Amino acid sequence: MIDALATVTENAEFVSGYRALTLEYDHEFAVEPGQFAMLRQQGSMEPLLRRALAVYQVQSRSRLSFLYQVLGRGTRVLSSLHPGAKVESLGPLGNRWPLPDAGRAVLVAGGIGSASLFMLAQELLDARIETVIFFGAASHAAAIGCGLRDFEGLGVPLAITTDDGSLGEAGFVTGPLDRYLRSTGAAGVSIYACGPWPMMAKTAQISDSAGAPCLVSLEAPMGCGFGVCVGCVFAVKTDGPLGYGSYKRVCVDGSIFPASVVDWRVNAMSH
Repeated sequence: MIDALATVTENAEFVSGYRALTLEYDHEFAVEPGQFAMLRQQGSMEPLLRRALAVYQVQSRSRLSFLYQVLGRGTRVLSSLHPGAKVESLGPLGNRWPLPDAGRAVLVAGGIGSASLFMLAQELLDARIETVIFFGAASHAAAIGCGLRDFEGLGVPLAITTDDGSLGEAGFVTGPLDRYLRSTGAAGVSIYACGPWPMMAKTAQISDSAGAPCLVSLEAPMGCGFGVCVGCVFAVKTDGPLGYGSYKRVCVDGSIFPASVVDWRVNAMSH
């Protein structure tokens, strides 16, 4: 984990509301698929806290890109940055997506959750592991904003859904995922998912019914990114000492967890 000052080299808008921020660092470091960084404009007091963004691509050992959707104050400030601007960056943070020993890898990307999965997809291809991607977004434009063109360039089977039916199949990405597992079976399948909580909860349910292991990358509001503020806790199924359940911190215990340990019912109340 390094607290560094990075320089914006590009802040490209894919479509309205979706951008790719590229940062150049003055040092080299290794980033693993699924890790993230905490970012904010240098000296920014509004908002005060950094924003957690998954590393989307490693362009070199000192240049990283982050795919993000402009949703709140933090990302609006990031979207206004021009080349040459300085960004306070803390990272890389969190654990990584583990590769399966063999078999098939099934990636389920929902919306901007795609940002966490792209490097994993590249590594799976390099490892010659059979890979299938299910890619869901709200609309055709949103799919482009979430990096669809990059995923298409991987050359692996890719099923696309949009909520409004403007691209691919109309509906949620979990629909074709369920049909795929029913038709091919789940033997040797490892499932990786990142996206909205309801999508991941449904993916976890489908995976469990099929008997396939599933990993999820969770998102939660973060204050620090390294476990001190305890602002990103979520409920897990293991009973705690008082019988009320236990909690994990997304930032340091994850952000990647087995879907089977997440208490999706309890967490749904806060998402």
